[in-house]
Amino acid sequence: MDEIDLKRDGQAFRVGEDLYGVSVVQLTERLKILAAEQARVERAIAQKNTELTKAETFFRKN
Repeated sequence: MDEIDLKRDGQAFRVGEDLYGVSVVQLTERLKILAAEQARVERAIAQKNTELTKAETFFRKN
């Protein structure tokens, strides 16, 4: 997996980094950040699919 920087509330981390020295509290916060990012990406995908469907419909009619 590519390393991606994620930040929230001044806390930064990299996807794929070693988790040995990371506390349970920090891991829980990272999981919340990742879940929020997953939801944001899923919303973007849904929006883009809606736009694509509208465009395909428009250009099929013309």
